[in-house]
Amino acid sequence: LKSSNSERPLACPLSHIDSTSPLNIKAMWPAGSHRPAQSQQPQQLQSQGQPPDNESLRRWFSKVDKDNSGHITATELQAALSEGGLNFSLGTVAAIIRQCDSTGSGTITFSEFERLHVFLATVQDTFGQLRADQRSGRVPLEEVARGLASFGYEFEPSVQRALFARFDPLRAGSLGLQEFLVLTLFLRSTAASFKAFDPSGSGVVHLNFPQFLYAAVNCN
Repeated sequence: LKSSNSERPLACPLSHIDSTSPLNIKAMWPAGSHRPAQSQQPQQLQSQGQPPDNESLRRWFSKVDKDNSGHITATELQAALSEGGLNFSLGTVAAIIRQCDSTGSGTITFSEFERLHVFLATVQDTFGQLRADQRSGRVPLEEVARGLASFGYEFEPSVQRALFARFDPLRAGSLGLQEFLVLTLFLRSTAASFKAFDPSGSGVVHLNFPQFLYAAVNCN
């Protein structure tokens, strides 16, 4: 999933912590232009926008880091996100942290916080490119499928049905930003787990049960 707008800066998803208004990730920054990836391989989330200045990021980091430890925990990030209506389970927040946690500590440092900002901003930017319902702001599953296909995630109908059954448990026929973010986390983690067992990029892996269990545990 890729954003191609290189002109505007991306607003920090956690900038609410330095003001009196709560986080509203759904309206923090406008969506950029949409460019389908040419490769048929799943693309990593990327952003070509410019992040906020270092001083602003450090101020936001300090606000989330309630105990001033220099590391943001899953509990601290969960609290910051929930202020804006993104009510993720602790497990999902831990999965968000893993996208940026280069040391495997389960927490994020300031430099990792910068990557977290880009990750969250780009998910929002990508979501904004999909055609949403004007009233609810939710994106129909058919549109989600087209968006995923344009970035290399093309699935057979049976796989697509199973995928959407998991991330649209109420059978609403659409995804909001929160569900889309969790879906993105799942696809990224499954792609990373598969790649770990397919370093040559053959597209085929053979797993014994312990290996399969390892892959399943690491898929968000």
